[in-house]
Amino acid sequence: MNRTTHAGTATVAPAGHGPWRSAGLSLGWVALAALLVPVIARATGWETGPLAFLVALMPWMTLACLGPLALAALVRSAPLAVASAAALALGVAWQAPLFTAADATGDPVLTVASVNLTYGGADARAVVDLVREGDVDVLVAQEVTPESVEALEAAGLTDLLPHAEVAAEPGVTGTGLWASTPLGDAESLAGFTTASSTDRYLSRAVRADIEVGDESVSVLAVHPAAPGPVEHSGWDASMTALTEHLSQQTGPIVVAGDFNSTRDHRAFRAIEALGYLDAADQAGSGLQFTFPQGRRPWPLAAIDHMLVRDAALVATSTWTAAVPGADHRALVVEYARR
Repeated sequence: MNRTTHAGTATVAPAGHGPWRSAGLSLGWVALAALLVPVIARATGWETGPLAFLVALMPWMTLACLGPLALAALVRSAPLAVASAAALALGVAWQAPLFTAADATGDPVLTVASVNLTYGGADARAVVDLVREGDVDVLVAQEVTPESVEALEAAGLTDLLPHAEVAAEPGVTGTGLWASTPLGDAESLAGFTTASSTDRYLSRAVRADIEVGDESVSVLAVHPAAPGPVEHSGWDASMTALTEHLSQQTGPIVVAGDFNSTRDHRAFRAIEALGYLDAADQAGSGLQFTFPQGRRPWPLAAIDHMLVRDAALVATSTWTAAVPGADHRALVVEYARR
């Protein structure tokens, strides 16, 4: 009998088997389960506790779904692949309008900028440079303090935008609006919170009419409350009051400011359901994160917005800019005639 030996030959487990597959499969399912939490929160509007923060990160959660999908391919798991692909597809569908909107065209007839001055500490000269270089017609600002108004005036803001309605207050509650053309029916509002809400502040709102061609457009500068890490009664009360106020508005209107909400939050979607069109959606400008600026390598959430309703205006472009001393990026929107 002939006998052949093959010294040193190792036995290799069939592809798709072995302890590494079990580990990869387990890791994939655990990762997907974690990602499904914000996906389900976004789908259902269930934003209790830290879920509000996770929903704000929905674009990043969508991107993270590629992780379990890659693991599914590596370990050859069809169930994990299908589940991961479904979660990814849902997230992509929610973000797609930012990229698929038909590009609007036309020369700008109105340029609006919004900037959170962060306790009034933003660099006033940088804000004025933004207005000048961006050929801004209307500036709305949040967290406007008396000191910041003085700094903006000293930096030359009133030379560019001489007409204003400003409710300046210490801390974070002040709001202001400056324009290149005269304001009509300008007024400072109490804001959209109630004394019983737990946000601990009542941010002001400012409204005024401006003439855009032959159309009178109302501009409303807002700063609703932010959600807390666990407790959201102030945020809920503020967004509910803002939504109710916006539902009662008639005529052409632009609403701009720090909404403390992303387009994935239930309350912001309720505002859009009233017919308010987000500039980022109109322009198809993609994801433009504005917060937090300077605290991370890059901003993580898009909570500053500009909305229009019942006006012959369409956003043709949107862009953001860092302002030294501000923890939000400024948002600038160019509108053309519809």
